[in-house]
Amino acid sequence: MGKEILTKEFERALFNWYLGGDNASLDPVFNALREGLANDMEVLVPFAVPDGQELKPVEEDVYILEPGTQVNFMHIDEGDSFVVPVFTSVAEMRKGETIAVTSIQLAVLLDIFQDRDECNGFVINPWGKNFLLSKRIQGMLEEHIPQSRIQVLQNGVLNAHVDAIVNAANSSLLGGGGVDGAIHRAAGKALLEECKKLNGCETGDAKITGAYEIRNADHIIHTVGPVYSGKDEDARLLASCYIKSLDLALANGCKSIAFPGISTGVYGYPLDEAAVVSLEAIAAWLSSHPDVVINIYLCCFKKDEYEAYMRALSEEE
Repeated sequence: MGKEILTKEFERALFNWYLGGDNASLDPVFNALREGLANDMEVLVPFAVPDGQELKPVEEDVYILEPGTQVNFMHIDEGDSFVVPVFTSVAEMRKGETIAVTSIQLAVLLDIFQDRDECNGFVINPWGKNFLLSKRIQGMLEEHIPQSRIQVLQNGVLNAHVDAIVNAANSSLLGGGGVDGAIHRAAGKALLEECKKLNGCETGDAKITGAYEIRNADHIIHTVGPVYSGKDEDARLLASCYIKSLDLALANGCKSIAFPGISTGVYGYPLDEAAVVSLEAIAAWLSSHPDVVINIYLCCFKKDEYEAYMRALSEEE
């Protein structure tokens, strides 16, 4: 797995954690961090250029240090202790003041400061919303066993930062109202051109495209939910939408996916029934894929959608 992909997945998990508010679980963030630590994810750390040494940047303010180069990593004083600022990407570093940074594996960085009692941890992306990877959080991270996580977000699917967003499409795949129209408008005309080549989609099935101008996702998975009729077939088809979408996410290497409410708009599926069907379908898929780690976000554009999921989850407990 490419190192840029690892940091991007971590950035996305962090963003969705902020988006989720006070009740958001850290598990998706821990999943991304453990994946990164296991695969040599690199971060950017500010440092002071040593006196008398000429260092050439590989790009503006970004340096690759030769083995044996002695540098002092910059830190933020907190009285008798300090934290070390860390950036996940050049784009995050550019949000603030000009500063020299070097790339280092996160696991190596943690080891360097492991025995420094005065180090309280690492502040991730300090120029904006930031995340403190404290000693306590590091301990929790060491104990964390990566596993798929379902997170309900009281936000629109277009606001989630994920590898794949799911579109509640119609069978033509050529755009429509609601979330379908919003996704097509956000992605731009190139999405419509690709969709024209897919020859539509059957109810309960799913197809995948690029995300085009939607920069916070790599793929769009289009699925066609049933028009509610009150028959048992409705639940089977709705469940199939979630299962087929997850199948496509897995086949395309996605580590995160965001669903809107499928069929709960003009297709008339009652919110409480749809919430139960979707949760049961996702749980069944996860049970049949025990070795897969994927962060699943259920996005609720309206408050009553969110409340329906909360009721369904409380009944499961």
